[in-house]
This record gives sequence, C-alpha cells and structure tokens, in this order.
Amino acid sequence: MERFSFGVLAAAILALWLEQLPPVIPLAILFCAALLRWRHTALYCGALAYLLSLSLQFAWQMQSVQQIVAEHSTEVCGQVVSLPRQFVESSRFILQLSDDCAEKQQIGAGGRLELRWYAEAGQVLPVIKAGQQWRLPVRIKPVRGLANPGSPWREANALVDGVLAVATVSTATGAQLLQNTPSVRQQLADQFAGCCQQYAAYPLWLALTIGERPFSAELWQGVQHAGLAHLLSISGMHIALLFALCLMFKPLLAQLGLREPWRSLCLWSLALAAAWFYAALAGFAVPTLRAVLTLSVVVLLRLLWHRASIWQFSWLISACLLLLWPFLLLSFSFWLSAAALAVLALLEWQHPQQPGVRALMWRFVLFQCGFSLLLLPVGLLLFQGIAPFALWVNLLVLPLMTLLGIPLLLLLFGIMCLGLGVAPWCWQLLDALYWPLLWLLDRAGQTDGWWSVPALPWQCSLLLLPALLLLWCCRGRWQLAAAALFLPVFLPIVLPIMVPVQLSQVSQNVSETTLLLHLLDVGQGSAAVLQQGDAALVIDLGPAYGPVSATRQVLLPFLRYQGIRQLDYVLISHDDSDHSGDWPTLRARYPTAQLVSDIRRLAPRFHCTELPQQWRGVRLQALRAGGYRPEPANEDSCALLLETGRHRVLLPGDIGAREDVLAASTGPVDVLVLGHHGSKTASSLRFLQVLQPKLALVSSGYQNQFGHPAPETRARLSLLQIPLLNTADSGYIRLDLTDTTLRYQRFRPRRFARWLENSVTDAETVVANE
Repeated sequence: MERFSFGVLAAAILALWLEQLPPVIPLAILFCAALLRWRHTALYCGALAYLLSLSLQFAWQMQSVQQIVAEHSTEVCGQVVSLPRQFVESSRFILQLSDDCAEKQQIGAGGRLELRWYAEAGQVLPVIKAGQQWRLPVRIKPVRGLANPGSPWREANALVDGVLAVATVSTATGAQLLQNTPSVRQQLADQFAGCCQQYAAYPLWLALTIGERPFSAELWQGVQHAGLAHLLSISGMHIALLFALCLMFKPLLAQLGLREPWRSLCLWSLALAAAWFYAALAGFAVPTLRAVLTLSVVVLLRLLWHRASIWQFSWLISACLLLLWPFLLLSFSFWLSAAALAVLALLEWQHPQQPGVRALMWRFVLFQCGFSLLLLPVGLLLFQGIAPFALWVNLLVLPLMTLLGIPLLLLLFGIMCLGLGVAPWCWQLLDALYWPLLWLLDRAGQTDGWWSVPALPWQCSLLLLPALLLLWCCRGRWQLAAAALFLPVFLPIVLPIMVPVQLSQVSQNVSETTLLLHLLDVGQGSAAVLQQGDAALVIDLGPAYGPVSATRQVLLPFLRYQGIRQLDYVLISHDDSDHSGDWPTLRARYPTAQLVSDIRRLAPRFHCTELPQQWRGVRLQALRAGGYRPEPANEDSCALLLETGRHRVLLPGDIGAREDVLAASTGPVDVLVLGHHGSKTASSLRFLQVLQPKLALVSSGYQNQFGHPAPETRARLSLLQIPLLNTADSGYIRLDLTDTTLRYQRFRPRRFARWLENSVTDAETVVANE
C-alpha cells in the first residue's frame, strides 16, 4: 500500500501543473487495466485512482454550480454549519443545503452556499447561530475572488470547503427560521465568550479551542512575522498534545482498580474520544482530520496487539483523504502538514530518541532547526516569502506554550465544557501567562519581520530542496559540498531582501530602474500603485463599506508583498466610497505618506493641482475637468497623467461627461484607464479618437450590478481596435513602463491548477510602442 499511497501523492502534485484535467472515460479504462496487474502497477494505480477521483468530482462540482447559478434568484433551505460573522449591518455564514427542510428537491443538496445577509432600511438583522435551519430567498452568483499577488485564492478555498456559490438574501420578509437549536460548537463558543471575552488573550484562546481566529489586522501581521501561524491554529500537533495529556490519567485509572487490558482499553478510548471532540470543535480542519484518523488507526492496531508505524499510516491516511476529497490538493494547510510530517520522519530517523533531560532539550533544538531549514522551500513556494525571526521565536515560545500555555487552556476549557465552574482568578492567571506571547506578537507586527520575494520562480524553491536535504543529512566533506550547492541558490534569493538597495541613490534616471504600474483587482472600485524599487505612489484606495475595506484587505497586503517601504504620495481622485477607501488605515501603516486630494474632510497635505510635477524621474500632471469642490463627485475627479519619456498613461477617475476637457489637455496617450469603470456615459468615441490609446484598462467587479464596462463602451473600443483588459476577468494587471516596448501581465490564470480558471489565455502579452 505504500507504493499506492505515493502514487496518489505524486498525482496530486502533478495535478497542480496541469492545464486541463484528463477526461474521465480514458482514465477509467487505464485504471481498470492497471488493476489487472496490481502487484506490478500499484504506483500507477494510485496515480490513476486520484486523477479519476479528481476529474469525477470536479465534473460534478461544475455541473452543480452551473445548475444552481442558472437559478439566479431562488429559495434555498438548509442548516447553518459555520460560526457566523456578525457585523452591525450584515451577517456572513455558511449554509449547507438540505432536502429535509425543503418543499421540493434542491439542486446541489449536500453542498454549501456562502451566505451574506444585509440589513434593510429600518430593520434589525436576526441573530444567526450555527445549527439553525433557515429557508431563505436568495440571489446566487458563482464564487469569484479578487485575484492579486499575495491574496487568498478564493475559488480554490471554495472547492476545498465544498462551497458551490455565493448567495445574498434578497429580502428579509421571505426569510423563515425553521429550527432554532444551536449546535454544540456554537453553545460552547457563546459560553466561552460570556466568561472570557474581556481578556486580552481571548482571540488566541478562541483560536486554540474552537478553531476560530478573530484576529485584528495588527495581530495577524504579528503572527505571520513571528512565524507562529502553525501554533495558533489547531493542527496535528495540538491533537497529539491533547492525546498525550489524556494518557497521563493512567495512574488515576489504576487507583480505580481497573486491570489490564481494560485499563489500556479505557485509557486509549478516552484519549481518542477527546481527540475526536477537539477535532470536531475545530470544524474538522484538514490537519486535525488527518491527525485524528491516523491516531484512530494506530490505537486500533495497538489494542489488537499489532506493531504500527505512525509515519506509514499517516501517509496512507493522507492518500485516502485525497482519494475521498481530491480538492485537498488546493489546500496550503494540507501540503504544509504533509511537508512537516515528512521532515519529522526524516529527523526522527536521523536523531533517535535518547534518555535524559539534556538530550531531550538538544533534540528539541535540532528538530526546530531542521523544521525551519527544510521547510524553507515550502514557504517560498506557497507564500513567496520568509519570516527571518521564526526560528528564534519558536525556540522561545514553543516550550512555554506546549508545556504550560496550551495544556492549562485545554484543562480550563474542558472543565467549562463539563459544566463545572471555573474561578475568575484562573482565567486571570492564564491571561497573565499569555501576556509575553501577546507582547511578542505586538512587537513582531511593528517590525519588518517578513521578507517578501514576489518575483521568485517556483523552480528556485524546488532547487533549494535537494541542496537543503544534502546540507542537513551529510557529514564531513559531503556537507561542504552540499553547502557549495546550497549557497549559490540561496544567496541570490535572500541578499536582495536582507540588504534592500536604495534605488534612488543608485540612479535618478527612470530608464535605469524598473518602473511598474499595478492596477489592483478590488472589485467594483479602483486602486493603482506606481512603483519604483521599494518606493511607490498610490492612486485611489478601492472600496470601503461596512466590514469590507479594500485598503486593509487588498492594498496593504499587496504593498507588503511587493516590499514597498516608502509611500511618498497618496492621490484620492474624488469623494466616492469605491475610490476613497480607508485612508486612516493606510496612514497608520505609512505615516510619512502625503495625501493629495480635494476632499476637505480628509485634511489633505496638497490639493489636486498642487501635486508635485516630478516623482523619481516621472512627470506627474494632475488635472481637473472643473473647479475646486470640497466634496468632489464623479465629474470633479482629480485625473492623473503619467509621462515617463517613453509612455503616457491617463487615469481619469470617474470623469465622464467632462472628459472632452481632459482630451484637450492631454492629447494622445499609450494607456487609458477607462473613466467611471467603463460606463456608457464615459469613454466617448470622440474622446477615444483624440487620445488614441494602444491599450485600455478597466477596474470593475465580476458580474457587477451596473453592467460595467458597458456594451456600448466595449463596442466603441472594438470599433477603434483598442484592446481592453478588465480586472474582473484578468485579475491584477501589471504594466512595465521601463522599456520602449510596453509590456503587461495578468494575474489570471494563476500558475497553479490552471484547470480551475475560467480563462486559459496566455498570462503575458506585448504591445509594441510605435
């Protein structure tokens, strides 16, 4: 079975690089043929079995999505299966469709919908709880996430979570609560919040008990910089820790007079039941599910007096999970846990356990160093970055948390779950124990603790793996040879981010440095970044309404991902929420950034026409189509013309009816970002004929309610043979303005699992500059 398991894992890795999934019928024929020679083709059987499972389930998923999206507006019925996220004017939760509560058979029964419920005028939203059953009138859209470098892959996450589509409650009057029985997880979460929500460490406790992480943006940044994400999410380590803690009750069972083998049976059954309960509290996340299944198999074989290797059965469980749930190949946590397990097996083989406290401490240091070193290629491949202080932070924090913090938390939480009272001083003592961790995360969030490598090809990450294995495993002269192989690959990756070059000191000429214009995918809104080295200028901040803030959720992560350390100017074109975004949040991260805008309430440093005319060799010209207004609307937008000496780019904001004034001031341009997201009242035929752009860009939301870009605008562009790129289809768009040739690159399709993308066109195109 080992060869079969490795065949499944190899096929899952191969599927990440496939352009299209193979058809089902040929796969089924090849699989049946391979089964006839099982003893010789076990590896191929595993690979074919996985590809067959993936193709079948993906075909079913796509068929269900097409059918349910075709309904568009319908009534759905099901049970709330996630802990809802409650806001002032909206609620978000996962609804699992069920035929039991529906009046007729539902399409996609058993699948899940991501529900959004917005409060109507003068109405208060009902309190949503996990476990409730609802019948709701909804409008349905396909899952379509924002595609930006460094952002989550929403379509892939939806497949992993079994989410078929996104739905919005169309009206509250048709909503009907069928059953109001909260789930056990919801009841425990409410009870936990009632007694502990006032403590500073409560978000960490909730992550380690219920599996929910209500972290602030600052806390999330600290967790990433400290390299402690694996500690603050329930994983196989936490399941194993609870299992080991339960085994410590063996003397208590002996005091009760239980004899062998009943004592071992009760002890192992109790520990396994606790592990399953803990995994259920975490919502059966992928790492917890694999860990608890592996423990179940090992315990069963132990009780039957069979010798069992936990590593062997862990790989077998991983293969079985992939066969039953093939979309796990799109889960970063699955590959991280699989890689960590492989590293642990290698370290266990190299450094067998020895008695003594000193040997135990040395073993811990070796294992932590081995994890940090050997998982480096995985971090570069999946996240394209390095947390340089992760090793030292883990060496300090892990002993404290695994020996005291987590066991005490689980003990107090278990007492609470049993209905026994926990004295307030116990929670206060635990809060004081977690204070050093909170302080460390706060300090880590304020430092430059994440080294981003956004342009690193995935081949470089894979090249590091054999060099690191040789460096760790070899001894003597062979280790020197491994270091000679490792350093030429590693140093070119790390040195540019360890010693950032101040490009402005190297040259003031834009032709000698890379100049990039990034048009971010922020949905129905606009945000652009002009970048040169580690410095940038931002044009508009994207939409901000309710819990949605493109500034916090898209722009700031992108700036960090690109390694932007200096933000010189922020230009906000006009006072509309899809452009003005969240300026205070951006200012808190970049306090030296100077705001350029006509919006009086934001207290700008410069008004629109006061924008400096030069920025790192680029000529900037801010334009108004009308006079100054303290609350500028669409037609009062502050337009920006960029001139590099080789290319001219115009960003007109939401100007439409007055665009002829802009045309008279700017003349021909190379690139035009369509005004007002491509509405029919903007980008007139005369305007386009005067500007003569070689390329048009538009920032709009996928299937937005306004129909942007309008068919009339598309027709005018097509008539003049001007190519159009839309962020709704292409995702993030990058323009390279350095060379004479204008190059652009789209983020869709992604570099992994291209069969999941709707578009299969090339990722890069070249437009010649005449």
